[in-house]
Amino acid sequence: MENFFARMEPWRKPEGALHLYVLPTDDEAERYESARDALTGVEHLPLMPVPYLHCTLQRLAQFDDEVTQADFSRLGAVLDSACADIAAFSLELGPARAGEVAVESWATPSQEWDAMVEACRSSVTQAWGTSPPAAPAGPHLSLGYATGPVPRGLVADRLAGHGPLGTLRVDTLHLVSVTVRPERGTFDFLSLANWELTGPRHA
Repeated sequence: MENFFARMEPWRKPEGALHLYVLPTDDEAERYESARDALTGVEHLPLMPVPYLHCTLQRLAQFDDEVTQADFSRLGAVLDSACADIAAFSLELGPARAGEVAVESWATPSQEWDAMVEACRSSVTQAWGTSPPAAPAGPHLSLGYATGPVPRGLVADRLAGHGPLGTLRVDTLHLVSVTVRPERGTFDFLSLANWELTGPRHA
């Protein structure tokens, strides 16, 4: 594995980057923590603090100090309408594995997730008149980001015996303000608002 932060597209600022996240419940995070803790002490692999585990739906181009209250209110109204059309669903997260730059658990492909990402992107464009950056390649949760060379075999050995991370219930959308901390090898965030998915289920 290689340094995630050396390959990450630099943000204009380290603090206040707006994102749309899906967050695990406390019970779900407790299940994920077991695999995370198996990686304790691996050199150049700081672990994400459990309270900040997340799945990224969409990074926004804006930072929290660049957005007026009227802008936030407009986005909130559009997302409220969008979430009224999206039914809650679940993702099934697979086993955590060493990727090129992070230890990640990827979910099986999901039409519901793809539709939610598209709804979020359309909402941001409608509310603020600018398209957001590219969406993530798919739903995944990262347990740790490499800050230097990490042998993949070592990660595999540590995670042996740990199966899929399991269900992540997607029933709420969160707008968060994210800080990247390369010196620690982590991200943390402050929740700004959230919207429940209240759309009808389809047979």
